[in-house]
Amino acid sequence: MVAICGRLPPGTENIARRLHEPTEEFIHVLSGELFVGLSNGEYNLCSEDKIYFEGEQLQKMKCASQTQDVVWILVITPAVF
Repeated sequence: MVAICGRLPPGTENIARRLHEPTEEFIHVLSGELFVGLSNGEYNLCSEDKIYFEGEQLQKMKCASQTQDVVWILVITPAVF
């Protein structure tokens, strides 16, 4: 497992890149609001919200906060980085 801390300022987003191995992923939002676009739906997560998904479902993440950075922890298994 690998844990990664992510941060995006308002108005920015990340487009997901395909990984070489199938993964399971878990996001825990620490502060702000995070939009998560999966192949099976779209989710707005607030501080302390969590989401679990198969890695190939992730399409994009963006800061949904208007005035503050969104900060989250992503845990991914297996360690593919």
